[in-house]
Amino acid sequence: MTNFRISALLLALSPFWVSASVSAEELNQVDPVSAIDAKLHNKNSDIEQLSATKVSATEDLQQLKNTNIKLLRESEELKAKRNRSKSVLDKQYSRLLEDPEIDLISFQKSYQDAWAAVKENQSSLLDNQQAMSESEIRLSQIKQKQARLNNELANLKESKVEARVKRIATELRESAVLETSYTTTCSSTMTLGECTSQGKYLTNQKAVQTFKAQLLEQLTENTLAKQNLQDVQLNIHVQDSQTIKSGFSGNNSYFMQIQAQLQAKPEAVAACNLLNVSTRYCLTGSQAAVVKKNDKQWANVTVRSDQYNDSVTINGIKYGSTPIEVALPSGRHQVTVSKDGYESYNRTVTINGSDTIWVKLLPSKES
Repeated sequence: MTNFRISALLLALSPFWVSASVSAEELNQVDPVSAIDAKLHNKNSDIEQLSATKVSATEDLQQLKNTNIKLLRESEELKAKRNRSKSVLDKQYSRLLEDPEIDLISFQKSYQDAWAAVKENQSSLLDNQQAMSESEIRLSQIKQKQARLNNELANLKESKVEARVKRIATELRESAVLETSYTTTCSSTMTLGECTSQGKYLTNQKAVQTFKAQLLEQLTENTLAKQNLQDVQLNIHVQDSQTIKSGFSGNNSYFMQIQAQLQAKPEAVAACNLLNVSTRYCLTGSQAAVVKKNDKQWANVTVRSDQYNDSVTINGIKYGSTPIEVALPSGRHQVTVSKDGYESYNRTVTINGSDTIWVKLLPSKES
């Protein structure tokens, strides 16, 4: 018979056992992993909505570009028509010198209509180009927000792994008092003391195995933990044990019932191995620093210039005019700052941490 229960032995335990029990109760009340899951759900919803907005904004921009191409083509045709009307009108003016009776009204109206069409086209083209510029800025802002949300999502996923590791590590640091019985066979050459020692040893081992099975079963992610159990050291120790009942039951069979105090002291990376995640989540200090050295780090980068109404492009994405602040991963990035009438600043910068990029735009040599 094996029981997971509180007994007089547990009352004699040190404060360590009590604090471990309290921590387990607190963990059951508030599960950080569930809280992060809720945030992940909301963040994924935000990203999905933003992706739909990005698709719509991209389609709107493409439609404006198509309209711009159409208006430019119409502009060339209308200018050619205006020039033809002007040429015809010029000829009629020349004839007027020889024949004052020539009526110029219809030719003038044709030229006026051609000019009006060109002006209307120019106005439409200007409005469309303004709409294109606004659409490009909006799309850049969406891409910037999308990058930020993806970064936040990655951080949440990282936090979830850390919370899962912390949760299972807490669940592994469990203690219990078990009642366990076992019947062993003693050889005829063994003394009573030797038979008793053998019985107690084997009964303690059964208690250890029982406690291990129950410990794994109560883990929040027990299915995954059982799959990765091989070579994981849980280090279950019998802290103390008391014999409740013992004696021979015939045919050299020796029965023993004990009450054992057990404690799991898992290896440092046990939680990580059970969850099949990187051991860096379980390591601290210099060990963790070595592992984290290759992790992608993000930094807040500010770009400023000495001009207004300039345009900032980073890695092909437009961010509007300075000053701007963006989150970029460590590494090399292509930064361009431009403005009409000025030489463009175009550099590859290396980001190792939060920084400010100061840009001085020089007047263009052609202006």
